[in-house]
Amino acid sequence: MSDVKKEPLFTVIIPTKDRADYLAYTLKSCAMQEYTNLEIIVSDDGSTDNTREVVLRAASLDSRIRYVTPPASGMRENFEFALGQVRPGFVIALGGDDGLLPNGIRDMNNLLQLTGAESLAWPAPVYYYSNVKSDSAQLILHAKMGRAKSGYKMLSADEFLAKTAKNLSYVSDVESPMFYVKGVVSTRIIDSVKSKSPDGCFYACATPDGYSGIVTAGEIDEYAFSEAPFSIYGMSPTSFGLGYLSESDKAKKQSESFFRNAENRPMHQDLGGQPYSPLICLMTADYLLTAKDLPGWSARAPDIDYRQLIIQSLNELADGNYAKARTARELEIISGVAEHQGLGEIFRQTLRKAKRNRRSHLDGNALSPSRLYLDGNKYSISNIVEAAYFAYYFHAFGSKFDAKSMFQMLTNSFRYFLQSYRKNGHLHIDE
Repeated sequence: MSDVKKEPLFTVIIPTKDRADYLAYTLKSCAMQEYTNLEIIVSDDGSTDNTREVVLRAASLDSRIRYVTPPASGMRENFEFALGQVRPGFVIALGGDDGLLPNGIRDMNNLLQLTGAESLAWPAPVYYYSNVKSDSAQLILHAKMGRAKSGYKMLSADEFLAKTAKNLSYVSDVESPMFYVKGVVSTRIIDSVKSKSPDGCFYACATPDGYSGIVTAGEIDEYAFSEAPFSIYGMSPTSFGLGYLSESDKAKKQSESFFRNAENRPMHQDLGGQPYSPLICLMTADYLLTAKDLPGWSARAPDIDYRQLIIQSLNELADGNYAKARTARELEIISGVAEHQGLGEIFRQTLRKAKRNRRSHLDGNALSPSRLYLDGNKYSISNIVEAAYFAYYFHAFGSKFDAKSMFQMLTNSFRYFLQSYRKNGHLHIDE
């Protein structure tokens, strides 16, 4: 019985569609896990490429991999079906182009056992495949002035929700306990959320990632946060979020297809029941409002400042990363939210002053106070597995090189250098 507790079942669900070329590397990152009590469930939402063959080939080499197909089509339906296949233990969701770091599952379990937590989060690195942002690939690591961080801390779930209601930016919050790529959660919490849902489902919004962090935070008092990551985001040409930022005809068709599938799941009634919007602040507001409607959801999340929401939505839309061709749809949605909240004049005043900025994606090598940007081509990083290994060793060894260590290294090097100038006796042959 004690062995079961020390090595509980971990399940990786991978809801996917038409990502066979990238899924092969995602599965390789999962298969290289040495943790025994692990199941990897790939739920294929009607792919038209060779996804099935890729998964079955991987499953023939690793019995922990399982291929399933949902009865209904759509992103939310696929995630819900995959989650329904999970047995009691812990679960993490990956997209078909994401990955696990070496020893990721083992290290998750070690920290969960140490803290006794049922929810664990971390700051996942991001790997952009080539031909996404530019011709070159790029790896983005969370680092303080270029130095890897280590250690862990316990975080208050209520404080996380208060911060989320204020900032309305779930994507940029590295401490979010969502179990899509950057977190893992016990199935007991999943079941608790399902028991409160009118339809018995876990996912209640059109997109499944950020909602998972907000709704599960309402089921716990605190959760663990590791400064070192256990998984990695992959951004490929098939990533929906990036597709919405693109001006290409293929990306537009992909977005339109998703919007059609999401028509039966509009945003919360307090947002005017507007169609789904990919604007981060509107998605965050929708997640919070939807979770608060669950009967018995006991979290104390502050109310949303709708005036700030309107202003922030327009500012986000003005970001130079957004495709100009998509702005008309989002302006109509923001206007609908504003009118519903009696803030139509605030919308019009802010819109008159708003100007698009010229910011674009940061390519190549760069450094910020909290992130390290590396040119993938320069460091021979060409897929999510290679990026996962690089991130793992960066955190495994980089966090140990602090200012004191660097000083000791320089001191020892200088001392060794000085020894070459010391003369002691003559060269001679012993008789």
